[in-house]
Amino acid sequence: MAEKKKYQARCMRCKKQVDVKDPEEVEIKKGTWAVKGKCVVCGTKVYRIIGKKK
Repeated sequence: MAEKKKYQARCMRCKKQVDVKDPEEVEIKKGTWAVKGKCVVCGTKVYRIIGKKK
């Protein structure tokens, strides 16, 4: 079983950095990646660009 990475993103409702619940890595442009998931505090969708994977 692969272990998932822990990510943090900025929640616009909480106005602070929060951990991402159920993180999913998605490709937004050719070679550029982001993480999307939910805020652990309020449940709002959060999104963070993580850059290019190597």
